[in-house]
Amino acid sequence: MKRSRIAAAAAVLVVSTVALSGCYNGPDATTTTMASANTGNGVDQLQGNIQIDDATVVLGPEGSGSGTIVVRLVNVGAEPDALTYATINGLPADIIVADDSVSPGSPIELAPGTSTGFGYDSDNYLTVQSGLDVPMSSYVPIELGFREAGLAKMQVLTVPQAGYYEGVTGQP
Repeated sequence: MKRSRIAAAAAVLVVSTVALSGCYNGPDATTTTMASANTGNGVDQLQGNIQIDDATVVLGPEGSGSGTIVVRLVNVGAEPDALTYATINGLPADIIVADDSVSPGSPIELAPGTSTGFGYDSDNYLTVQSGLDVPMSSYVPIELGFREAGLAKMQVLTVPQAGYYEGVTGQP
């Protein structure tokens, strides 16, 4: 009788382990493989001491050939850095900032411990005004160049000016 109880308990343990882990277990589990894939809008990357958060390209109206990088840059280091240039699909992006003391196209200073937004909920923009010919909902290369942190290269999703991105036009 005692042996049958032990055997029954072992069988329940084996069956419940298999049933609970199912196909979501191991190195090919969807939760494992998805973590390393592009996740849609909002690509993150650490480049030197600059944390790049939620990079996305918002395309302008159909046929305009324009697009704006929506991104937040956080200097997590102890030294200042600067955003010196940006590109979308190989085209140089204009750096437009709300601070009148900064001339257009000048590097954007990123002080230690600060966060600077571009494109959404901000008057700062990284935008290509024309010539951008990429399909909606595709991944395009962007580059962000930093004085100290170097060059960040990413593949980011293109989205329309709708929903969360409504009103992102690339102009203050």
